[in-house]
Amino acid sequence: DAGKGPSHGWEFFTCYNSEMAHDSLEIKASQNEMDFLAAVDWRAAQKAVDEGKATTIGGAPVLDPTQVKGIVYLIPTPKSPHGVDVVPSGEYICASGKLQAEVSVFSFKKMIAAIDAKAFDGERGGIPVLKYQDVLEAKVPTGLGPLHTQFDNKGYAYTSLFLDSAVARWSLGGEYAAKSGEQPWKLITKTPVQYNIGHI
Repeated sequence: DAGKGPSHGWEFFTCYNSEMAHDSLEIKASQNEMDFLAAVDWRAAQKAVDEGKATTIGGAPVLDPTQVKGIVYLIPTPKSPHGVDVVPSGEYICASGKLQAEVSVFSFKKMIAAIDAKAFDGERGGIPVLKYQDVLEAKVPTGLGPLHTQFDNKGYAYTSLFLDSAVARWSLGGEYAAKSGEQPWKLITKTPVQYNIGHI
């Protein structure tokens, strides 16, 4: 998903198979407790392209993040993450491990603070890895198989639950807490839906 407001200029992707499995993916690609959310600073990437740091492959400029530092960072995210969705204010990034029973909510402000402090937990494939607890704002126990999250204008989030075949409605924190009047980051309801909901 694209950043908004304070997170404008960033793009967020989930990635799994940190095991680097190349066969029997259903078995081998879901062993690790943590995979990753990739945070890409596309303005820094565009600057690097403009400065001639890209390699042209098939007519497209390609940047290698191991050679061009500061364009991508990894955030550990539990168990085969599938969806990543940024709240409308751009303040929080919600990422869901499809083999988890909760949504991890990351703070963009905490992410930037960790990057500025160079508080990395090593590198993975030459890309800096941030510490999960340094960036985490909340964990919301939504139910089994959370995939994607959408938001209303009343301070609530709605997450599709692939394994539970339901939609979880939960309260947001931060500036949204006043809108719902609920305790922040709390599961409110689960609504059953037909057969393995995915995108919402």
